Amino acid sequence: MAISSCYTDDMQEKHGFQMKILFRSLMLTGIFFELVIVLASVIGGGFPLQVVTFPLVLILVALGLLFSGMIRDRLACDSWASSLSKTARRFGVPRRALVLLVSEIYSITSFARVFNRVKPVQVGEIHTGYKNLRTVVFLIVGLVVVEIVVVHLAITSEIWRIVLFVSSLYALVLLLGFYTSIRMNPHVVESDSLKIRHGIRFSCVIPWEQVRSLKGVGAGQGGDIFVNEDNELRVPVLSEVNLRLELHSTVVIEDLYFGEAEITAVDFYCDDKKALLDSAKQVLDQ
Repeated sequence: MAISSCYTDDMQEKHGFQMKILFRSLMLTGIFFELVIVLASVIGGGFPLQVVTFPLVLILVALGLLFSGMIRDRLACDSWASSLSKTARRFGVPRRALVLLVSEIYSITSFARVFNRVKPVQVGEIHTGYKNLRTVVFLIVGLVVVEIVVVHLAITSEIWRIVLFVSSLYALVLLLGFYTSIRMNPHVVESDSLKIRHGIRFSCVIPWEQVRSLKGVGAGQGGDIFVNEDNELRVPVLSEVNLRLELHSTVVIEDLYFGEAEITAVDFYCDDKKALLDSAKQVLDQ
């Protein structure tokens, strides 16, 4: 299968080079003048409000160009996994930084659904893959609550109390948002394909005609999503997988962190692997 045109289209190379120069010029100029103003203020002497805000305006314009470019590329490429590589090239910024930004935004927005229930799909059967994560998340939430109380009693400075409280609360929101994104994006067995998902980071659709075998496996090793040298994908939850899907030929998948890749097999986790295997068997026997 061919790699997405978002990775191979060079028609806008000249425009991308110009955008890279403009973005970097605005950012570096804004940061330089902001440092000069701060240094001059420390040495002595005030500045009019217009002078102080001028560098910030340059930085905000640069960020506005970046964010609008991210949205435009996302609409053109249909997924963040492919669009972020294009945006990173056009603006000359590290793709990893854009990935972390998108992940953080999605974690925050996912937090709003923390009490929502997983809705059944119109076609197919859902199979969740988050329950071994639930105990760890609830334990961390309890520890953070205890930490907030202890810090509040131990620290007398009101400013530091507020700073540490906000930091702990923000970390809690990100954690629960990540957990919610895993919970609200289950695997789906459909009549023509198997959809394997891992939160907002990873999603792939495997047509049944591409499947050579689907079976249970041991936990294995490694806690991160990665593709090995044999083009085998591993999608663990808390370092654990319990299902292995092998393919007749390579399939292109998209991952938010490393973009597109061609795979020949997938190891992934499901809360009830027997139920997923039974659902898949029913579809394949039809």
